[in-house]
Amino acid sequence: MTAAATPRELVLIVLDDVPRNMLPGYGADHGLTPALETLTRDGATFESAFTTAPLCTPSRFSLLTGVYASNATSITSHRPWNYVGFNTFLTGSTPTLATRLHAAGFATCFCGKYHL
Repeated sequence: MTAAATPRELVLIVLDDVPRNMLPGYGADHGLTPALETLTRDGATFESAFTTAPLCTPSRFSLLTGVYASNATSITSHRPWNYVGFNTFLTGSTPTLATRLHAAGFATCFCGKYHL
């Protein structure tokens, strides 16, 4: 990125076990999450998400890698019938959204719940 280029920012917040109507911008009017309310109001939201594996770890795996959880080599090397279990995990060589963003010049970090 050149000095004249506009800085790019991306914040990806992944929540689980939160009903949509409890989030700011989707019916919640509790005022308990002002920072999230600002991000929702001023940023872009991803509203049409679907998963092929309705478990938290496999769905996070797909979101962060762009790969169907049933194609995770961590699973298929042990279960050739493409069984998707709770224990989908990343290998050190699995490209992720963060590694691709970093290669494109973004500073990346992770915080919070990870079990992936």
